[in-house]
Amino acid sequence: MGLTISLPVHTFATLFIISLNKYKMILRKHLLVIFSILLTFGCSDFKDVEYTVLLPDAGEDMVFFTEGSGTTISLDGSSSSDVNNLGFTYLWEIVESPEGSQIALEGATTATPKVTVEESLSGRITLSMIITRGKQRARDMVNVDVNPQLADILLVNGIDSDNSAILSIPSANITGNAVPGLSADDTYYSLNLIQSADGDGNVKLDVEFNGSTLSLTQNMTALESYTLYLVGTPDAPELIIVPKRYNQNTIPPNLVGLDAINLSSGVEDVILLIDATAFGFGILPVDILFGSLGVEESFGALDYKGNAEILFPTGTIVPLPIWATAGGERISNDVAITLNNKDNGQFGTFILFPYASSELGNRLVFLDNSDLLPQ
Repeated sequence: MGLTISLPVHTFATLFIISLNKYKMILRKHLLVIFSILLTFGCSDFKDVEYTVLLPDAGEDMVFFTEGSGTTISLDGSSSSDVNNLGFTYLWEIVESPEGSQIALEGATTATPKVTVEESLSGRITLSMIITRGKQRARDMVNVDVNPQLADILLVNGIDSDNSAILSIPSANITGNAVPGLSADDTYYSLNLIQSADGDGNVKLDVEFNGSTLSLTQNMTALESYTLYLVGTPDAPELIIVPKRYNQNTIPPNLVGLDAINLSSGVEDVILLIDATAFGFGILPVDILFGSLGVEESFGALDYKGNAEILFPTGTIVPLPIWATAGGERISNDVAITLNNKDNGQFGTFILFPYASSELGNRLVFLDNSDLLPQ
């Protein structure tokens, strides 16, 4: 049985007041300590303390072309800062430059110096920017690729399967998109050959497909465009690469580039036909119709892996149906040229894919290469 003690109300009030006074004394004691600490530090003049944290920022790496931009490169380290806003000094230095190059650095102790290069220079300039406050120093680096030797490459997965393919270029730190079967990647990848190629101009290309890695080494040339085709079957894949003879850098004025390739294994002598009935020509090989427009080259008959290129006059493109034949028989669906009829320097590709799901056994597509170029 529990013991119950009854106390008058005034007794509880007395106990409460005693407890409250006790905690007030403890609180007052702690406040005095805090006040003493603040008073002590408040007597110090922090404005005279030189310590800060330096945050250097030499700007983003850049690509610079002397043609159209001149020979003066402007750098910008003005985004550098220090956390206490005490200020600092700048010092820029050229750390690395192409052998034998003549490069001048002006305003090396400012936030925005300038570098003057030769118009014909091609290579990478690496600069160091050091910001200093007293004995504190911090550095950032920036790379400037001058007139880089760029080449573009596109992956096309030409295998009729559910497996995607992924392009990898280790020397350029590039890993591409997953490209489904019977389609092209949605972009070209630009390679700076100064950085990506070995001493002989070779670049190693890897493609991940169906759990394995296929590799190909290609000697690449600046300002060229290349298409890397994955062909064959899921169990026997193969890589072939086709340099574009006519691309955005080599197509003459008032012309566009067209090419065609046969990726359908076992299908030979492929000829493209066009229905030009609306213009009074009837159905005929594209080479004959193009020849009537002054095109001197021809696609001819394409065997497996065969590729051909022609130049076509701008302003004469009409979206007429085009299909593939072999042995006089239709073997594909219809497609049309989709290049802009007014723009010069464009280029596109007819690609014949194997396509088991089609009654005709093949799929013909027209790829607008120009639309996939890096912007």
